[in-house]
Amino acid sequence: MKTSICRGLRSAGPWCAVAVCLMISSGCSLGVMFNKMLLGDPLAPAEFRAMTQVDLTKGKERILVMCTTPPSVSEELTTLSVDIAEGISRTLKREQVNVVSSKEVSAWIDDHGGVDLTPEELARDFKTDFIAWIDIKQFSTREPNSPDLLRGRCSGFVRVYRVREREGGGRYASTVYTREFGSTFPVHQPISATGRSPLLFQKEFVDQVSEELSERFYDHRPGIRF
Repeated sequence: MKTSICRGLRSAGPWCAVAVCLMISSGCSLGVMFNKMLLGDPLAPAEFRAMTQVDLTKGKERILVMCTTPPSVSEELTTLSVDIAEGISRTLKREQVNVVSSKEVSAWIDDHGGVDLTPEELARDFKTDFIAWIDIKQFSTREPNSPDLLRGRCSGFVRVYRVREREGGGRYASTVYTREFGSTFPVHQPISATGRSPLLFQKEFVDQVSEELSERFYDHRPGIRF
């Protein structure tokens, strides 16, 4: 029977026939490898979906992304909070997530002075079901004690709030969960600042952080981190 199956697959191509015959002969482990070869790595479940039981890619619930940084970081890189929020929102939109426009959020922040903002205020002024608040505590692009070496480090907290209607009218935000995060780029070793523009490296790292944070909100295929 094995021989007849393999002969029948020749028309589909020699590599397909060899692969399937090996699966039949060697058991299910090769079958798993073959599926992975054809389909790629399995999807890693989203942290958000695991904590809320909500799949944002269905488009039924809307989410707003907010990012804040401490003065020690914002003074060095004034656009970091905006860049991170925009990067996450852009990626979520690509994944068919219903996300509040980052430009609307940025304009709202400017109108409110940009300091001492609260989830309650966002819940009151935006029609959204969830608020993802990225609270960055540390951000750097230089290797400690080695100014000629570049390595990005970013850490902080992801705080998710659910927006609900008050019985007497109005909306409020209640905490759903809080998770710590940390990102290092490159992972294995720093790179020389003489061979790479620090500004270009900074942009690459911001994009990396934005991508990693956005993956917490939708099922994704694990990527390789350099």
